[in-house]
Amino acid sequence: MLHTYDGIVVGRREIGENSCFIDILTDERGIIEATAHGAKKINSSLLSSASLFAYSTFCLSKNKLRYTVNSAKPKYSFHAIGEDIVKLALASYFAQAVKFCTTSEQRQDASAQGSDSIVRFFAIALFELLGAAERTDDAPARTLETVRAAFELRYSSMLGYRPDLTACFNCGCYEPQDGGSMFFLPDRGELVCSECFNREYDGECEKLSPETLSAMRNIIYAPLERCFKINIGGETERRLSRLTERYFLRRTERSFSALDYYKTFDK
Repeated sequence: MLHTYDGIVVGRREIGENSCFIDILTDERGIIEATAHGAKKINSSLLSSASLFAYSTFCLSKNKLRYTVNSAKPKYSFHAIGEDIVKLALASYFAQAVKFCTTSEQRQDASAQGSDSIVRFFAIALFELLGAAERTDDAPARTLETVRAAFELRYSSMLGYRPDLTACFNCGCYEPQDGGSMFFLPDRGELVCSECFNREYDGECEKLSPETLSAMRNIIYAPLERCFKINIGGETERRLSRLTERYFLRRTERSFSALDYYKTFDK
């Protein structure tokens, strides 16, 4: 029986001289492990479709044990990511994250991820990563750290860990009054204004600048195609990336080797 899915290759393991196992991220079945016979041959029709980060339409056959790639039609190539070691490290972190957090070969409950498509989200993240730190006449540069922060916070939300950043959880104010501040409570996933903040609170808290709070709200609440469209820099960017990293790693309760490797580079 044949099955057709749009998906992105987020993992690849070599088999002998010509074949490989690939991990395909899909909306319908989560992570699918499939065998791509002959995919490493220079004249193989699967050469590009089975490469890491390839976005393709896969036609798969399945026996009792595993899937096999019968054919594949490329939709978009992210091959250029491999030309930059820093971008490749960050893309590998994204791939490790979705592989760990997405169930394998199980029908996905659309309500669990809201209306966002995980495949579309991952493709947008890779596209934004490709264009990061490139300045054009009509758009300022978007750095790798900004892309990483947006990925971590939006993906946390898709996994069911969306923080409530609409307003202070106590008084309901959207912005602080009379020069006050807003604080983010990562353990609770909530905002509290300086007027309502309990000074004896012993949990972790992060004082947010207006720019940081605005960026976080955009990442969480904007349509999927706009969640990466934030332009910040300097200390605001550094504080945001530290915050989103801690929040994501705490919620997933693990570390990622690709993230550790990415952080060894001077960006």
